[in-house]
Amino acid sequence: MQRNKQLDITGHRVWLDKKIKPEAKEIFAYLYSEAFERTITNISIGRVQREVKSIKNIAFRKNLQILEKYNYIKFREYDTGLYEYTIC
Repeated sequence: MQRNKQLDITGHRVWLDKKIKPEAKEIFAYLYSEAFERTITNISIGRVQREVKSIKNIAFRKNLQILEKYNYIKFREYDTGLYEYTIC
């Protein structure tokens, strides 16, 4: 019998981390849901902007850098607005 895996990040340590601002937590939740059950995922700023309306590429990159600094993700921008990332 195959079990369905459910995505539940309500208990993830990022929610309790005071060093991570709410916008970065929202971005992390979106990235986590996109990367569910994958090792490496690609994303564009355009896809993120559909969920986080007010975000621009520079602010998005800064939030990714904060998440990387505290070891929540690893990322690289391989073209303007295009990112490859891994959830740690």
